Amino acid sequence: MPEGSYWCPSCSKLNATPGVRLVFIFFVFVIIAGFGVTKAYVSYLRGLESSLAHRWFQRGEEAIVKGYPSVAIDDYRNALGYDGADQQYQLRLAEALMKEGRLTEARAYLLTLWSKDPANAELNLDLGRVYSALNKPELAVRSYRAAIDGVWSSDPLQRRTDARMELVQYLLQNGDKARASAELIAIQAESPDDPAVSLKVGNLLLELGENSRAAKSFDAVLKESPKNVDALSGVGQAALGLGDYPKAVRLLSKADDLTGSKPDSPEADKLALARQAYDADPYLRNLTVAQRANRVAAAFDLAMNLLRSCASQQNVTLSPEPAVAPRKSNTALPSKQNGYVTSIVPQAAAPNSLQLLYDSAAQKAPAARAEALRSNPDAMSPTMDFVFEVMRATENTCPPKNLDERALQLIARHEGESQP
Repeated sequence: MPEGSYWCPSCSKLNATPGVRLVFIFFVFVIIAGFGVTKAYVSYLRGLESSLAHRWFQRGEEAIVKGYPSVAIDDYRNALGYDGADQQYQLRLAEALMKEGRLTEARAYLLTLWSKDPANAELNLDLGRVYSALNKPELAVRSYRAAIDGVWSSDPLQRRTDARMELVQYLLQNGDKARASAELIAIQAESPDDPAVSLKVGNLLLELGENSRAAKSFDAVLKESPKNVDALSGVGQAALGLGDYPKAVRLLSKADDLTGSKPDSPEADKLALARQAYDADPYLRNLTVAQRANRVAAAFDLAMNLLRSCASQQNVTLSPEPAVAPRKSNTALPSKQNGYVTSIVPQAAAPNSLQLLYDSAAQKAPAARAEALRSNPDAMSPTMDFVFEVMRATENTCPPKNLDERALQLIARHEGESQP
């Protein structure tokens, strides 16, 4: 072997003294140990950063609970400084920015997260809230629908129902009643066995005038709990809107008996309205000709009184004053037309709609008495048509105030909806 060489050129083996071998083995172990220590140290630093990030995150959660979103924003940013890849931290930061009103920044964070996970239902729900606050209705509705159809991490049915209910509230705020009604019908189909959801849906459908569908929601509650006061009151109101006054009186009376409501409570007012409509409706079955005639005559008199009251509120004279002959000195003003002198006479003002209705009522009054209606039952239907015309004409300018007028307005509205 050449002098100073430790490797055999023919066998390629180390030919060294035991001391050299030990030094070589020692260095190998040092290198391996160094790698292990480095790895352990890096793992320790990562764990420390993760722990610090979690502590800052928890502080942010506490600040949100206490109602300090501005403090939570700083805490969440600190958490992201230690663990910038955590999507939950980014989501909570975006939600804190939303609560602070910094919507543009919140949208930027949410869109970044959404680009990575577009099916995330919670992300889409937050985007819907941001777009609704930014007054972007189409984007808001689209995001809400994506949240409803998206993937929820837990309790998907309840979360989906809550998101759809939030969409309903947003649509109602924007006056989109048709789409709000469609979403409520979808909730009915998805959550038929949840009494709390059925009550909420029923009340919203009542506000939208969907009395038949509202009754369906309340009936679902009553099947499980026949003495549920809210459901009894709701289905009673639905029956009142549908013109089923006997059913409305029965159900509202039952609800009133269970609660023992005070005379001036809203429940007592609904019951009184149902009873008055039941007593005044000339279209109820099993009425004699005399009873029907009496109710039609009473409705006509009430419409006449409403015309007088509304005219008084608007300073309209219903009975026209007799015409007075003008004096010769100012009967006409000279005007030259086509070479001739003619007279210009001021035209009379056009009659008010209330005047026209009152004049028509004065002509119909003799035939609208109870005695005349009993002898001529065919006149009842035209008389009620005129009453409904009066109610429609005065509904916006002079809304009904007392119980009799409100009941008649309710009857008129129901009959108007039921006619083709």
